[in-house]
Amino acid sequence: MRYLPVRHVVFRVVRYTKEMRRPCLLLALCFASARSAWTATYYVATTGNDANPGTSAAPWKSVAKAVNTMVAGDTTYVRGGTYNEGLITFKRSGTQAAPIKLLNAPGESPVIDFGVNYDHTKVQRFQFQAATGYNTPIGWITLEGFEMKNGYDGIKYYNLHDSVIARNTIHHHSSQGIKGNGSLRVTIDRNIIHSNGDFELCASTPAKCNLLHGIYIDGNYVTITNNVIYNNLAMGIVQNGDSAYSSTGHAGPEYSGASNWFIANNTFAYQAYRGAISVWGNRCRDTRIENNIFYENCQRAAGKCGNVNGIHINSGVSGISIRNNIAYASGSGGLLFFTPGLTEGVQYTQSGNIVNVSNPAFVNGGNNALPASPDFRLTAQSPAINRGLNLYGDGVRTDLIGVARPQTGSFEVGAYEYGGSTPPPTNNLAPAKPRGFRLQ
Repeated sequence: MRYLPVRHVVFRVVRYTKEMRRPCLLLALCFASARSAWTATYYVATTGNDANPGTSAAPWKSVAKAVNTMVAGDTTYVRGGTYNEGLITFKRSGTQAAPIKLLNAPGESPVIDFGVNYDHTKVQRFQFQAATGYNTPIGWITLEGFEMKNGYDGIKYYNLHDSVIARNTIHHHSSQGIKGNGSLRVTIDRNIIHSNGDFELCASTPAKCNLLHGIYIDGNYVTITNNVIYNNLAMGIVQNGDSAYSSTGHAGPEYSGASNWFIANNTFAYQAYRGAISVWGNRCRDTRIENNIFYENCQRAAGKCGNVNGIHINSGVSGISIRNNIAYASGSGGLLFFTPGLTEGVQYTQSGNIVNVSNPAFVNGGNNALPASPDFRLTAQSPAINRGLNLYGDGVRTDLIGVARPQTGSFEVGAYEYGGSTPPPTNNLAPAKPRGFRLQ
């Protein structure tokens, strides 16, 4: 039985009039409305107890307890502090009208420390997997406002749809930052994703250096915007178009392949052994790569990454639009903007890109090496200012820290707008809507 005092039940009082010819129907609608408003707000705190009811005054202690309890329409706020957690699995879906939301408490910074420390026998992470099986769809879920570290993956999902991963810092996981098997209308927005991958294994077994990435997912209508993605072992993002539909692995054909992606206003820097983005596999279709900064990627193995700082494009892909990006490399890592000698079957267009002309002029981007405290905000001298496409109509309306776009007349390139003040977090980012695609 669920704990009733934390529920908010709303009944609509209806006065019978002569115009109401069907009172039974109206009563039924009244109760349907009440049922849809039957939602809960829960709280988690390091001082809590999982035997508590999860109220603000008596919060739970573990994030896993909240995730195991929530159903459609429920929201949990997690207060600041460090939580030592194991596997945290979302097993239920929300609905379009009543999503499930796991959020940081406003103004507070919860840290999830999985404590794996490169022990591959401990598969600890945030996971989205329906209770009825990993080939069942799960969706209408928001995960927002956490630092997560020392897991196997930061986040792994199976057949996720209409969901948002936002404002998280995802770092030092021994496998991938975000790993997704099957996507449909998934938004990854305003995250910092860095230092993921087993660097120790790479040092002892160089063949493993190109296998672990910041983001590695397949599926359709994926939106990746306003993120800073740096110092991951291999690629920053892999768009996995090598994923053929399988009824045992996918909830439906719409979850396989990799079409209609939108990768915009991200900053990629210092990926260790590969470039920033891989458009990989002949099921990659209709991808827009716009307003991104590519900086000093493939830092440790220029000879093994095709000398690419920016974008790897495999044969067989089509409808790839590459516009208004800035790529800069000093020569210590990969130099090229995208893969040389593109083979037959590749269809792409490019325009407005600035390659190896001028340094992006970050606040602290390092001098050919990742600094101890990187800061990829723009200075007044940056060539990224006013050089971006206006993507407001595509839903890109703030930068990584919440500054409204645009600030200076036109969009900036990269994850940050130059200038402006930061509004308070809103915790209300909506899932991306399906977008049409047309090369322009």
